[in-house]
Amino acid sequence: MISNPERTVILSSIGWIDRDALWRFDGSAGSEERLLLGSGARYLSLHSSGSSYFSVGHHFDGARFDLTLHRFSDPVNVVARATVDGEGTQMVGDSSAWKEVPLLYVEYLGFEPWKDFVLVKISPAPIEVQRLEWYDGTYDKGYQGVIDVLAVPGEDLAFVSVQRSSEVILHDVQTGRKLGSIDLGGGAGNPRLRLRNRSDEIWASDYDTLVVIDGKARRIVRRARLQSAAAGTQRFIGDYSFAPDDQVCVVARPFSGDVVGVDVATLKVKSSARLGRQPLDVVALPRGEVVARDWKTGDFLRGRLERRWFAW
Repeated sequence: MISNPERTVILSSIGWIDRDALWRFDGSAGSEERLLLGSGARYLSLHSSGSSYFSVGHHFDGARFDLTLHRFSDPVNVVARATVDGEGTQMVGDSSAWKEVPLLYVEYLGFEPWKDFVLVKISPAPIEVQRLEWYDGTYDKGYQGVIDVLAVPGEDLAFVSVQRSSEVILHDVQTGRKLGSIDLGGGAGNPRLRLRNRSDEIWASDYDTLVVIDGKARRIVRRARLQSAAAGTQRFIGDYSFAPDDQVCVVARPFSGDVVGVDVATLKVKSSARLGRQPLDVVALPRGEVVARDWKTGDFLRGRLERRWFAW
């Protein structure tokens, strides 16, 4: 889930439910709706970096990759578009607006000369496609796709995560080479990467665990397991989001039917919103409210964080 800076417009797209549509919640009206983008993509990915704009990745199983730029105030209309396909690259629209959204994306391109996962760089123009030199035969490519990328502000460096791996790669954006790696701790949990707004911290989910990395020292400074399970089993956490005051991280727990509020300084669970169902996507609203969507149906869930005592 992503939101505008005011947290009045919440957007989501769960691939197996929404396909090439956006789900929107209007906080002012308290209403939700589904907005069809009509690209024909198999699924969408949503990206934002704290501005009034967001980008949408349109995924076509390797046949091509489209990025479209939108305003939260008008989510359907396209401000600019970038396309990578077998014919090359193309950009149309207001290219200057790309600076308002992330400029790095990972995608699988199923055509020559790539036929692999690549880094797509919008700089903001032109488009550059870069091979991930470290993504080689040491990975089981039928099982381990490249899933997320996060640029390190002020550096030619990005953190890149791989499916079913707890190793986050430090990727040189200029050369495509591996500069190092950080082991999150063995959860092998499809790490999703976030930059905490008011710090140099990089956060990552690792299956059932949250991990905090010092972005300058490149080392883990905190980690906490947030989803319990029966002996010999594991259950994953869902999406996570920082509250407007940046002091709480809310984490969806589909197997516990709730969203928990975690103190960003200690990773201790301080509160929870018992939503029922299986919350997967989540965004934190002001005054302790949370908005979430159910894992299997996409149904709208809403609640408020309340102080809880947890025994782990």
